[in-house]
Amino acid sequence: MPTKQKVTKCMVVGDSIVRNVGAEHADTKVECFPGIKNEQLHRVMEKSDLVSPETVIFHVGTNDLRTTRNLDFVVGEV
Repeated sequence: MPTKQKVTKCMVVGDSIVRNVGAEHADTKVECFPGIKNEQLHRVMEKSDLVSPETVIFHVGTNDLRTTRNLDFVVGEV
């Protein structure tokens, strides 16, 4: 019997801080990549065959701040 695919309205992508975000919402998908930086997330998104939700929320940059310490540069990269 074919299973019904889950409709994803919102996708949250980011580092470990997003791990349980939206867990209570059936129409939210979370992709968690612990320790990921801006450049790495960009490559992951290019290579991934991810769903096409209505809304995508990215949380990235905090791991870059540990080494860069320049908020303007990190925001520019995002």
